[in-house]
Amino acid sequence: MSGKNFDNILFEMLKECRTLPNFLDNIFGFLQRRTDFYHIAKDEHASIGLPDGLAEKLVRHTFLKFKPDKKYTSNDIPVSKEEVVAESSIDIDEVTSTTTEESTELTFTKSDYYNGGIFNNYCWSQTIKEVDVTVKVPQNINRKHLMVSILPTSISVQSKNEDYLLKGELCEKCKANDTVWSLDGQKLQIHLEKCREKWWTCLVKGETELDISKIDCSRPYEDLSEEEQAKIEELKWNQERKRLGLPTSEELKLHDTLKKSWDATGSPFRGPFDPNNVKLN
Repeated sequence: MSGKNFDNILFEMLKECRTLPNFLDNIFGFLQRRTDFYHIAKDEHASIGLPDGLAEKLVRHTFLKFKPDKKYTSNDIPVSKEEVVAESSIDIDEVTSTTTEESTELTFTKSDYYNGGIFNNYCWSQTIKEVDVTVKVPQNINRKHLMVSILPTSISVQSKNEDYLLKGELCEKCKANDTVWSLDGQKLQIHLEKCREKWWTCLVKGETELDISKIDCSRPYEDLSEEEQAKIEELKWNQERKRLGLPTSEELKLHDTLKKSWDATGSPFRGPFDPNNVKLN
């Protein structure tokens, strides 16, 4: 479902809140009260909560996804996104990275390689539609000292001293022109859109392949089709009806069918329709 469908609702909410900080407070307050967004999962197989650091990562990626890039116009973007070769991806991070003089060892969090893999200088994570890559970069390196090249079938990250921090042929095709990357301290973060919904067994060919049966293949609610979302909503509605002792959607449909045939020829029932006279199995 397109986000535009909620524009009127959100606009009314924004008018009530009056300011953006208050609006955002209400959005994140809802996530805290009614979802497990802030709950950290105890292990990777937990049914409730997110891996440590994943919530922050989702917020950052959503911010970058909708951040306007004034350096590019619609005329600069080719129509065929899957086939056009992009020599460099769109850099939407306009803030030069800063590092402290004191050397610190950069470590990856579980959210950085969730459903993916971890290696000495990079790691990657994935959903059914997207891949996120995190690469360690040397200290005192800013975005101008990096050459990031994303093609539909390959990826490479090269530093100013011509050393490759990451280079290889992608496991599957990506939408090169939808790629965004940003530099946060010593972390280079690259966001890829998959060309098709498929779980990748590796990032670049030659890596040890993942056992797909052991990863979390669940999908976010917003990634489901409208039909799948409607089914989930129906299940939730039926569960609440059962809790209140009220008929479910299937029972209501059966009631409608019975009501139509209540006084039909040959029916054992007569008089006003009363579903309590019929036992539903």
